[in-house]
Formats: sequence, C-alpha cells, structure tokens
Amino acid sequence: MVERLPAPLLDAVRYHYGWAGKDGGPVIGRRGGVGRRGLVLPLLCAGADGGPAERGLAATVVGDLLVNTSIIHDDVLDRDPVRRGRPALWAAYGTECALMAGDALLGLAFSVLGEQDHPRTHQALRMMSDCWSRLCAGQACDTGQEGRTGTSLEQAVAVNQAKAAEGLRGVFCLPVLFTDATSEQVEAVGRYGFHFGMAAQYHNDVTDVWPTLDRGRAPGGDIRRRKMTPMVTVALSSGHCDSDRLAAYYDGRHEPREEEVAAVADLIDRCGGRAWAVARNREHMRLAAEHLRAAHSPPALYDDILATGARYLA
Repeated sequence: MVERLPAPLLDAVRYHYGWAGKDGGPVIGRRGGVGRRGLVLPLLCAGADGGPAERGLAATVVGDLLVNTSIIHDDVLDRDPVRRGRPALWAAYGTECALMAGDALLGLAFSVLGEQDHPRTHQALRMMSDCWSRLCAGQACDTGQEGRTGTSLEQAVAVNQAKAAEGLRGVFCLPVLFTDATSEQVEAVGRYGFHFGMAAQYHNDVTDVWPTLDRGRAPGGDIRRRKMTPMVTVALSSGHCDSDRLAAYYDGRHEPREEEVAAVADLIDRCGGRAWAVARNREHMRLAAEHLRAAHSPPALYDDILATGARYLA
C-alpha cells in the first residue's frame, strides 16, 4: 500500500519501516512497523465470527498505517532521536518531512479503508475518525502535562485512555467490521482492544524506565521529558519519605544526567509507582480476556489471541 506514495515521502516511509536505508545506504536497525505480532492480533480478531480471518486483511493494514502515523508524530513530539535501533524518521529526514510522511500515511489509511466494498465501510470510516481524534487529543494533553506535578492520577489515566486505549480499540474493531460478526461481537472485540491498549501503555510506561530488552531506544525518555505518567502521579502522591525529592525533580527544568535519570527511576520504584503500574497492567489484561470471551469466538482462536497478546507484552 505504501508504494502508492510519491517520492520523497515514499523514501521516508520505507526508511521508517526499515525496508530501505537512508539515501540508498544500508538498512540498519529492526524491520517492521509495529512488528508482526502487532499485525497478527487485529487480524486474528477478524475470525471472531468463526469465518476466515483474511477478510480483515485490508482493515488490518489500515490499522498498521494509523499506528505508524502515531509513532512518527509521537517521536517528533517527544524528540525521541532513536526508533528500532536507528535514527527516528525526524532525526534522519528532518521534522518537516517526518510530519508530512505521517500525514501521508494517515491519508492513505482513509483511502484504503474507503475503497472497501462492504456495508459497514461508512461505519468503519466514522469509527476510525473518532478514534483518531481521541488519540490526538490524548497526545496534546500528554505533552501539555509534562513537568506539571499538579497532574492528578485521573488526568494521567485519561491521557492513557485517549492516546493508547481508544486508538487500539479502533485498530482491533476495524477488521471485525468487515466480516459477518454481530454488533455485539464487534463491541466485545472493541472492549478487548481498549483494555489491551491500557495494558500495553502501562507496560510501555514501565519498560521505558526499566527496559526488559533492547527496544532500539534509549531508556528513561519519559523521565527526561518529565512525563506525568500515571505511575509517576501515584509515586508523587504516595506520602513516601522520598516523594518530595521526586517532586523536586519533576518541578525542575534542567537537562538531567544519566545518573540522575537512574536515581529518579529508583525514587519512582521506592514510592510505589512501578508496582502500581505492573498491577494495573495485569488487571487490564484480565479485563481484556474477559471482554474477548464475551465475543464468543471459537475457543482455539480465543486462546491464540490471548497467547499472542501476552507475547507482545513480554
């Protein structure tokens, strides 16, 4: 699908996906947008009615285009210099090109979805537009809350819901809409996607600070930007003897050294933020499984989706 894009946007997008190096150079880093498991999950959901999952292939591609639009823009907003072990798109091609490439992917996503000949195409377009608007609102709030220690837990959770959970709700629902699934099944899969998105965001919040493997990005980016993630707000309001030291860092404006980033991570842990986020991740995975069960999909498919989701967040 991305081959439809004109140069130089096509060159930039191919670089972002790891299909080509910059300016004809060698490919570095890891290939793929959100990874194959990220594509497999929504595609599997298209079999919720017991039919072949391939019916949801085009809508799964649309979801991948949307997710990668968000990733490209998010890297610009956060000034993350590295993605998948290579310079992020904005760092390699410039901010202007990265923004235009992300916009081009978004336009392509709407075009591909609108071309689908199905009674639910208009419903799918409305859903995608609504989810995208919520995601953008969440990103705007996320950026606006950086360094604001007065951010409440409720506000921080609302950001996660908008920028992560609502987006994945749409990504998981879209393939199901292009099948014979009932409205109740579509809704159940959507609730699964919402809670999986919340679990994924808590997982990302934790692994950004305490990486369990090489994600191709420098750890501690959220701490450097003083993001008010839910676990940080929990740590700040914990009443722990170290919470004032934590607040002093988040009220600051200086660029932290590596040893200070590590010290702040330790403070978040000691003030209970890490344990709280891990517990919320597990609770949302439990809720995701519960809602997926309500879709009454074939038992083998239900097991496959849960196992794939668990591997995705390993």
